[in-house]
Amino acid sequence: MAPVTPPTSAGRPAADEVYDRFIREHLQAARLGPGFVKGVVKRFRSGPTLLCSKAIGQWLNRRLRQAGWTQQDLAGRIGVDRSAVAYWIRGGSITLDNLSAVLLEFEAQWAELPIPARQELAVAAYLAALPYAREHLAPKTPAKVLDREAFWALYHLFAEPHWERAVREQDPELLHREAARVRAGVKMSLGTEPAGALDVSALRQLVREWGAAWLVCVGQLPTRWAVQ
Repeated sequence: MAPVTPPTSAGRPAADEVYDRFIREHLQAARLGPGFVKGVVKRFRSGPTLLCSKAIGQWLNRRLRQAGWTQQDLAGRIGVDRSAVAYWIRGGSITLDNLSAVLLEFEAQWAELPIPARQELAVAAYLAALPYAREHLAPKTPAKVLDREAFWALYHLFAEPHWERAVREQDPELLHREAARVRAGVKMSLGTEPAGALDVSALRQLVREWGAAWLVCVGQLPTRWAVQ
């Protein structure tokens, strides 16, 4: 059995070397160049920004209600169009100078801003990058998004070499044990029972749909973005 690159020590998604070899060959065959890698990294970095913007938009909407102000009221106070305020509330990005003006108008502190936890930012980064990678690796398949439960299922499935060995050896007992391990890991990461079945059949389908994209992302993305 190939040695394992464990993700749990640093909390970074990973895969054992059997899968690493597979994806290197897949990338070479698919002729995915630097533009593809740049696209993956760009979306990886945009995910946390979008998550922060959404959280700030919700906070801004709540503060408007508390103050009894309309969007136009705030827009007039800080010198922007009402459409800009509406955009921020919907989760659009806000510049630092506009955000500073908003805080001053509400007599709020920077510490009040609901910046998501680091782990949530890291997960959002992967959730933004994975669909892009999947789309380019399998351009003829329907576009899909990946939810947090499926993300954690992939994380725990690829964290150990046992699933690959069970599939290769066609070992039903080991596959069922692995499905139980993955489900327990997802429950731990989510803090609640998974909504999906996450049985052997469901995990096989998840790997078919997202396995290649996962392996590409963990091989190309920053190593310090721990999620666990």
